[in-house]
Amino acid sequence: MRYARGEIRLSSEIQSRGLKVLLWGPTASRKTETILRHFPRVLLIDCEGNSDQCINMPEVPPFLQLKTKDVYEINEILDKVAAGEVLFPDGSPVETVGIDGFSVLWSVRQEAGSLTAEHRAQRERGRNYDPDKVHMTQYDWVIAKRPLKRLYARLNNPGVKYVVLTAREKDLWEEVTQGGKTELKKTGVTMDAMRGIDYEVNIAFQMFNDIPWKCQVVKVQGALGTEFPLQSVYSEFPYENLLAYATGNIEATQDEIDVAESNVEAEEVRTQAELIAIGRQHGLDARGVANALKDAGFESFDASSWSEMVEAVITAAA
Repeated sequence: MRYARGEIRLSSEIQSRGLKVLLWGPTASRKTETILRHFPRVLLIDCEGNSDQCINMPEVPPFLQLKTKDVYEINEILDKVAAGEVLFPDGSPVETVGIDGFSVLWSVRQEAGSLTAEHRAQRERGRNYDPDKVHMTQYDWVIAKRPLKRLYARLNNPGVKYVVLTAREKDLWEEVTQGGKTELKKTGVTMDAMRGIDYEVNIAFQMFNDIPWKCQVVKVQGALGTEFPLQSVYSEFPYENLLAYATGNIEATQDEIDVAESNVEAEEVRTQAELIAIGRQHGLDARGVANALKDAGFESFDASSWSEMVEAVITAAA
């Protein structure tokens, strides 16, 4: 059954389901190796340079490798994966996209935001510019996060069965006051990535470099929780049941930015039509509305000046 631009489907008829996994932990906790060893036909986007250590390991099958810290380049590659343009030498498609090092991407974008703030301050203050006194504004943060949000949107369904992300861990600290003295105290660890990355995945594992090795489920969604209960601990990575969870052929979907842009275009078209309708109510055709806007100083339609444009049309028709 078709409805507007989408399709309403009965849940029992849906035959495909992808899987997004997050692996985070300290160095040497097998994050990179886990992707390459256990997931099929991997395109590994290596932001840290760790994958070279896994080349020619007998238990690691050949994989596609892209080394980059540039989120714009990653988004471009993911668009090509979604279009079926990235293939193995034998012509087989990519089944797993691994991004090894979200912590690096977040660090790069933080630095980009900081540089944006510095450049703005330099333009505004000239010789009075002091880089040590520059602070990032909310707008700087928005700009810094924008390409990462685009990446998150593309990862919602890049046209592959498996998406596996890795992130480093960082210490958590809080101020503790004892005997009138305040000091920082370590209270635990968390992932080092842009806030909200755990919301983007279906299951997250905290990896440990203990001896013996282990991992723990720290986030899980829906039906996965039956097979992988929250806080369950594994001495071997449970890849077989994870792989079985994703089924069918996964088709890429439109990402959120594209949808937002099409929404804006549709809203502008509707608003223009509404303005022409108002003009007709007052005896002006479409050309008359256009001339009224031109006479009022509008070079083109401007949705943000709706009230002024309506006034110009009504005045011209009077």
